[in-house]
Amino acid sequence: MFAPRIIQPPSGTSRTVFVLSILAAFAAAIVGAFSVGTQVGIETSRPLDKHMRMTASKCNALSEQVSNLEHQSTVLKRSQQIDQEIDRNLSKQLKKAQDERLALEKEVSFLRRLIRKGGSGILQPKDFKVEKTGEPGMFRYNFTIRQLVQDFGRSTGKVEIRVIGKRNGRKATLPLDKLAGSEPPKHKMGFKYFQVFRGLIKIPDNFEPEKLVVEVRPKTSKLIPVSETFPWPH
Repeated sequence: MFAPRIIQPPSGTSRTVFVLSILAAFAAAIVGAFSVGTQVGIETSRPLDKHMRMTASKCNALSEQVSNLEHQSTVLKRSQQIDQEIDRNLSKQLKKAQDERLALEKEVSFLRRLIRKGGSGILQPKDFKVEKTGEPGMFRYNFTIRQLVQDFGRSTGKVEIRVIGKRNGRKATLPLDKLAGSEPPKHKMGFKYFQVFRGLIKIPDNFEPEKLVVEVRPKTSKLIPVSETFPWPH
């Protein structure tokens, strides 16, 4: 017959070692889980980072395209502005050339008339300008008459102005001496090369002006009478 063995409880040192072993295993398990989680997070974030880089690259490309389009739009607008400025300048030059040509044609016409009528001097009314005043129906005007023949001498005479238009819907011609408030009613002329004339025209309420006629009535011998028509400015 065997005698019963009495199992002694583990000593304090053994208990400590056992507890430490359990804690170490638990810590290792925690570290392992963290490492696995970190690795999984890294593996998961890699596709996301790649997608973000691709998205950023596309955004940069689109931004560059937008910048290029804005630059092209600016260049196009500037080109259009330059073209418009060139067109305006060309139109001004063309109008100036046409005005100069018309002026030369008028001078030639006057000189032909001089030759045809056997005179030795002929005058040209030009540059008739009309502008409004502060008074209703009242207009200020000025124009020039010049001698086309050099060394002709002194030109004397009278200058009359008529306004052509419609009165109560009917055609009418009114000289300044018939337009109350206009002054002077007639002009005196006396110059060697040219003379500037100024005055006021009073237009009645029921009259619509269309044209102005300047008529030169010379007193000097061999000076041919002339008249010139100007449009009323609108």
